[in-house]
Amino acid sequence: MADPATADAVGATGGSKPRGRNVSRRALIAGGLAAPLIVKRHVLGGAGYQAPSDTLAIAAVGIGGMGQHYLEGCKKERVVALCDVDHRFAGGVFARYPDARRYVDYREMLEKEADRFDALIIATPDHTHAIIQLAALRMGKHVYSAKPLTHTIHEARLLRKAVEQARVITQTSVQSCASEGACGTTEILMSGALGPIHEVHVWTPHPVYPCGLQRPKEAPPVPEGLAWDLWLGPAPARPYHPAYHPAAWRAWWDFGTGNVGDMACHSFHVFFNALGLGERSPATVYAYRSYHRAGVFLNVTPTPECESHANVVTWEFPASGPRPALAVHWYDGGMRPLRPPELDHRRPMPEAGLLFVGEKGKMLSGFSGGGDLLLPESRFRDFQRPPKTLPRTIGHYIEWTQGCKTGKPASCPMDYGARLTEMALLGTLALRTSPTEPAYGHPAAVLEWDAAAMRVTNNDKANAALHPPYRQGWTL
Repeated sequence: MADPATADAVGATGGSKPRGRNVSRRALIAGGLAAPLIVKRHVLGGAGYQAPSDTLAIAAVGIGGMGQHYLEGCKKERVVALCDVDHRFAGGVFARYPDARRYVDYREMLEKEADRFDALIIATPDHTHAIIQLAALRMGKHVYSAKPLTHTIHEARLLRKAVEQARVITQTSVQSCASEGACGTTEILMSGALGPIHEVHVWTPHPVYPCGLQRPKEAPPVPEGLAWDLWLGPAPARPYHPAYHPAAWRAWWDFGTGNVGDMACHSFHVFFNALGLGERSPATVYAYRSYHRAGVFLNVTPTPECESHANVVTWEFPASGPRPALAVHWYDGGMRPLRPPELDHRRPMPEAGLLFVGEKGKMLSGFSGGGDLLLPESRFRDFQRPPKTLPRTIGHYIEWTQGCKTGKPASCPMDYGARLTEMALLGTLALRTSPTEPAYGHPAAVLEWDAAAMRVTNNDKANAALHPPYRQGWTL
């Protein structure tokens, strides 16, 4: 892991560069010389002891929100550098790691700490994920990143290539990936018990943040300790407002990807490979969203820059080989699919879950109380769960940190996470381009998608949003 011997050469807030450059553990591993550095745990301590030479040196960007939880998941490792554009918001997290050097600008941290850290945690808002990810991957650093991995589909495609070239260990923040519950559901799908699957319904009670908002007209002063221009990064310039930060940015298209971008990856991984979605792409994506009205039969208040309170998205996959055509439906904001008629009326529909519709039966997953419920129950009364063929996680964060040391891939590497992200962002794209002033009979946004060309063939506005320009001074 990165050499701690240089730690005294640089001050707590950056300061000068190290006096000398020692041979890094990464270089020793590459040369096959790392083994003598690792002292066996039983020599130095009891069970669970982790030798300093077997400890990962971690840096992190965006620690005030979810980043603090990612760091906690890696608590057995050594945090050497932390960065956040808002030192007041992140102040409590900085205080938990008094030995970590502190930064405001991630670019400065990556430059000054390049020889001191092995792996980077990224937990910034969606619109800055890709620029930080690509910078770290080009440095040959292991990366853990919040999902959705990118803000645009163009970024997702670039990320997949960068991960392939970097050949490092990456992990997407889909904490349930390879969990017992998720793997159990996937194994039922793979068993063929439900027959070919024609429909998947996914729903969540989110969003839990303000939605349906107009762009603020006020321009309050930037709070002390917040580097607002750095927070904006590649996004279009606009005045600071608490409607965006802290923690309220997800609904705004310039910064976030809405609820479908935020939450869909947590469900898609359950069926993505089992239904062959990594081998085919949707041909059509369409979306509806709720509207905020000023009053009965009065004008609609359009919210073209912000997500609505409730949203419905459908991805339509054409048949491919033995796989039938498939429709994946997304509901949020309290919306749910129609209750399956096979479900006993005394059983409530879960607040969040998945419903699979196959030729031989249906399955509710995430059912109240946990687990899977196969329908009709009379047909599956004697159903035996299939053997456990999928590897279970040893712990979402542990598998990443161990993988950084051993080379074993994590359960949701970023090349896979980027594929999940692309599907989710097609839903975001359909919502962004759905009508903001509906009339009776007005259609939803319907996007025709050419995955090979990475192009929306019937909507110029949506096509432009695949790769919008960055603000001057920011590039990938």
